[in-house]
Amino acid sequence: MSVFSPIAALSLALIIFAIDTLTPFDVAIAVLYVVVVLLSLNFADRRALLLVGAGCMALTLLSFLLSHGTGFESGPVARCLVSLAAICITTLLAVKVKSAISILGESERRYRHIFRGTGVAILEMDFSIVAAAIAALKAAGRDDVDALRAEEPGFARRMLGLIRVVDANDTTLKMFGAASVEDFRRALPRLVPRDMDASLWRMLASLWSGSMSYEAESLMETLDGRRLDILFTMAIPPERPGLDQVLVTIMDVTARRKAEDALHHAQAELAHVTRVATLGELTASIAHEVNQPLAAIVTNGEAGLRWLGRPQPELTEGLTSLQSMIDDAKRASAVIRRLRALSSKSAPQQASFGLDELITETATLMRRELERHQARLSVELDEALPAVVGDRVQIQQVLINLLVNACQAMDAVQGRARELRIGCSLVDGTLEMTVTDSGPGFDPETASNLFNAFYTTKANGMGMGLSICRSILEAHGGRIRASAQPEGGATFTVSLPSHKDAA
Repeated sequence: MSVFSPIAALSLALIIFAIDTLTPFDVAIAVLYVVVVLLSLNFADRRALLLVGAGCMALTLLSFLLSHGTGFESGPVARCLVSLAAICITTLLAVKVKSAISILGESERRYRHIFRGTGVAILEMDFSIVAAAIAALKAAGRDDVDALRAEEPGFARRMLGLIRVVDANDTTLKMFGAASVEDFRRALPRLVPRDMDASLWRMLASLWSGSMSYEAESLMETLDGRRLDILFTMAIPPERPGLDQVLVTIMDVTARRKAEDALHHAQAELAHVTRVATLGELTASIAHEVNQPLAAIVTNGEAGLRWLGRPQPELTEGLTSLQSMIDDAKRASAVIRRLRALSSKSAPQQASFGLDELITETATLMRRELERHQARLSVELDEALPAVVGDRVQIQQVLINLLVNACQAMDAVQGRARELRIGCSLVDGTLEMTVTDSGPGFDPETASNLFNAFYTTKANGMGMGLSICRSILEAHGGRIRASAQPEGGATFTVSLPSHKDAA
């Protein structure tokens, strides 16, 4: 086209000039020069178009002078002016069109450069067959995606096979190990594992509802069998409701997911170390809790021997002593089991438990610690509180940490009572547990820093306890906040979703 268009334009211009000059037709033959100008769009730039237009206008004037000489009759002059106006207007419009084509071409080149070179996998896909299938189902009165999934569980997988990959950038091919777009196109259905069927149905529900975008995290496989954690996004241009052009981006977040898992593992290790350190601080309380039932077992055993050693054995009293021994042994076993759970390195166990029972048990465990710091504990619990779903040991670790911190903070209090209060209530459907002390408190401006790692107000503190507490609670869908009391002291409020909300 670039070779023949200039020849064709020149030949056409010469033919028009010859006809306009040599024939006596009373029509504006020169108007046909607009075809020459339009034909020049194929090869000429804006400057060349202006030159072509000027040349056609010059040929029009030359032809008029050769045909009519200096006799300016109204008819030929009018036809000449009409031709010149038509050529001029066409040339100006052609220049504008050429500018628009240049801008569009530059935009297309820029888009293609970004499309090909970006570090994110980008695909142009055609969902028109899927859109037609959805429209047919809606026309047949099928307007519930969940019902469709129950009746035809393989529908989403079948729709995946009908999606056509129009183009894919180099990052896509490299990410999935495909040699070409055609290889990726053929392999696409098997690159989406069965684990992703739930995501396929959610994407289908998004298309069903007419949403213009969709985003999800899921899994995909490469051509060589590797599994990738991906962030998948889908965008539909509003002007393409037929879904014949859908832009899909895929970001490989495998490394990020591994880093997050490593971070969670490190946090779990650190939480375990903190629990063990806390148990070390509570050695006296632990010994007391274990010695109590053991001492009771010895006492009941001695009493039972005395009852049975009488000249006339008291069997009823002896049996009562034996039963008391069994009960105390079970209590000792329960104490040891709880301590083993608190010091264990096992994975978090999600279960339903009562927060009031946990508070009562922890208060008992902390009894000797409270006595050592000369602190008086009061517990206020609402009745009929809903259960909490989570890891009981981890929530107990949070409470123990807050109580130990409160006891240590109140060591500086002289001349007034060292009061420690634990409260638990239901506030707007959320369980709130508060730990309030009568210590020196803290500067309200530093409240936001209390839960940062390595920030501490203690002379020998590491600054990890409250940070770990926050991590534990956030993993349970809860949160923790601190507030300074006007009369002195601090209140830490733990918010946790109830069993009903967690479900």
